Amino acid sequence: NGRVHGGITICTCLCRMVDWGSQSVLSDRPWREKTAFSSLWDAFSWEEVSRRVPLAFSKSIRNRYLFANWVYLGYAIGIIFIDFSGTVAQDMELTNHCYLGFAVLHVISAILYWWSWEGRSALDIIMIPEYLNMLEAALYMWTAYLYPYQVDNYDWYTLTIHKIETAAAFVELFASIGWIMSWYMTYTRTLGRGFTLDDPDTVAYLCTTASSFIYVTYNIQILLDPSQYGENRLFVNGDIVYLIGSFFYVFAALRDDGWFWFMPLAGQYGIASGTVETEKPVTQGLPPVLVTSLCRSKAADSQLQPLMRRP
Repeated sequence: NGRVHGGITICTCLCRMVDWGSQSVLSDRPWREKTAFSSLWDAFSWEEVSRRVPLAFSKSIRNRYLFANWVYLGYAIGIIFIDFSGTVAQDMELTNHCYLGFAVLHVISAILYWWSWEGRSALDIIMIPEYLNMLEAALYMWTAYLYPYQVDNYDWYTLTIHKIETAAAFVELFASIGWIMSWYMTYTRTLGRGFTLDDPDTVAYLCTTASSFIYVTYNIQILLDPSQYGENRLFVNGDIVYLIGSFFYVFAALRDDGWFWFMPLAGQYGIASGTVETEKPVTQGLPPVLVTSLCRSKAADSQLQPLMRRP
């Protein structure tokens, strides 16, 4: 009974901390922050930490997108581990098992990104890159399953793997471009966000797109000259850029949950984003657009065109 009572007491205290923080100036979005700090030490005062950390934590544990980003980061770290681990490289069987395991994790990550779009229709056009991502992850899992059957650089399994991975690389490139479209339609129009390197989302999608181009280039090289397979290490550069992008995706999600209240606005302390006056109002993304809406509008246009051509 004592343990149960103690657990209830702790949970009650934590809930009160979160409730108290939500009733303070932190109850709004980070871009509406009203508190201006004069220095880093001012931002890290116990009063600020004690009310901001519980609120940020309560947001993060409910943030589907952040959870998907953590899984994505784990996958990126795993691939880098395979690239640079001498122990794994010396054991081909272990290498194949690792690739298959992380390929499964990649599929899970793709599904989680689709799941993270809470409140969006499955037919929303911003979901198209998520479907492409799931297709690309499934293709890589297929090739990871075929890795143990390779004999040399020119056997049927190896050449088939090259073709499948080239297709997967192009699908990933289209998905990366689509994510830029999704970001453009959903990002909050406010200070420090948008087409600027101040926004970690921008750095993240640029890294993802750059890595996709690297993977496409590598796969085309291998497809044209299979003898390079095993010696061409261009894909490692893509994996490194991919990892950098995954860190920035996590960083952006943590920013949205309010973990980086101590960082200065545009490099300047003494300024709060919520106190800066701008001519443009702060808006959160653009209205949703469904794929079916595009099809209906196209059909409507095709019916109107004959009427407009009549004399």
